[in-house]
Amino acid sequence: MISTVTKKRKFLFFIPFSILTITLIYSWYTFIFTDNIAVFSHYLGLLFFLPVIYFLYKDKSLKKAIVLTGVYLILATINLLSFIPFVMTSSFGISIGSINIWSPSLNGFALLLLILYCVLNFDTLVDIHLDYKEIRGKL
Repeated sequence: MISTVTKKRKFLFFIPFSILTITLIYSWYTFIFTDNIAVFSHYLGLLFFLPVIYFLYKDKSLKKAIVLTGVYLILATINLLSFIPFVMTSSFGISIGSINIWSPSLNGFALLLLILYCVLNFDTLVDIHLDYKEIRGKL
């Protein structure tokens, strides 16, 4: 069980978390001091970031903060919330005859940050999953 988080794991968690925090602060600075207007997904991005910060300070093992950051980045990737000032999406499609198959629209910056998060925190996420399975008695 990872009841305590090592300094290395904290550092690896705080790299994508810091990028996310700085981007969110920049976004709201842009909304307040320029003519850009925040849309509903930006408000959701700010609202859903608050539990991540709460569990960052409340949970000493950082398990909940790590998992919630991943969920937050997944929601940002599929455009349910936004933490960047400009909503940018991409989708890819294939045409076979008259049939068009399109991927869902994805936020590229959030996807890259999600990949960075997963690469840096893979061991911690596996340990959290194994702890969960051990508690449930399925191991």
